[in-house]
Amino acid sequence: MTKGVEGWSTSFRAGQFIPAVEYIRANRVRALLMQDMEELMAKVDLYVGGDDLVVTNLTGHPTVVLPDGTRKAGKTEMPGSLTFTGRLYGEADLLAVAHAYQQATGAHLRRPAMEKLLKKG
Repeated sequence: MTKGVEGWSTSFRAGQFIPAVEYIRANRVRALLMQDMEELMAKVDLYVGGDDLVVTNLTGHPTVVLPDGTRKAGKTEMPGSLTFTGRLYGEADLLAVAHAYQQATGAHLRRPAMEKLLKKG
């Protein structure tokens, strides 16, 4: 058994000891978050940016993450990404915008230069 699997099994075992009252309370907070997110998303077609995967995992809003060039991290170029979040059940519109973005930028086709790594080997 790998360490990662052991971590998950420990987490699942700990979940058995969460009182029902706490579980119900967490679901009520989740319902409030879902309502707030729905009100926010009613004002926009989609949200660009952010690292909201925890929120969208709780609310069910579709999110797509796309490659978006590189970012400097000191002397190193790191791959960058861009996040689009859409309305509930708005996957088709969200994916259409993501596809249009990819076609316009071509960022998904860029690859890091491998020459330096190949010369070392």
